[in-house]
Amino acid sequence: MITLTGGRRGRGRLLAVTASRLISLDTRSGIEVLLGTLVLFVPIALSLSVAAMVTGVVLGAILVGLGLAGTANGGRGTLPVSTQAVYDQGFAVGLVLTGGAFALIGEQAAGGVFAAAGLAGLVMAMLTRYSAKPAPQDFLS
Repeated sequence: MITLTGGRRGRGRLLAVTASRLISLDTRSGIEVLLGTLVLFVPIALSLSVAAMVTGVVLGAILVGLGLAGTANGGRGTLPVSTQAVYDQGFAVGLVLTGGAFALIGEQAAGGVFAAAGLAGLVMAMLTRYSAKPAPQDFLS
């Protein structure tokens, strides 16, 4: 739960805005795989430049891998929850910057695709509840 508060000077009023983390880690993983798939295929489907296609394939594959690595709380091929949070935020910012770089070199369509994916990733990261579920208890022990 995130609570933001601010008051008006001299009025004695307090404004409180609360935003809850609504997305579970499992849902986050699914969204991230979908986002990675879109980043991978949209530049190809829109027949963007070769640079945009290669960038989309590389970044999309990494994003799908990050989504799949977050499907379990522990075990082989998974990432700790704190690492998932950092990677989600960093990758989203990286996508926005990639979109800006493409826009700067005159490829507005590619810039829009990557920037939109980055903004979607930032929203996902802000709404994800990064807390692992406790391991299930074995009732036979």
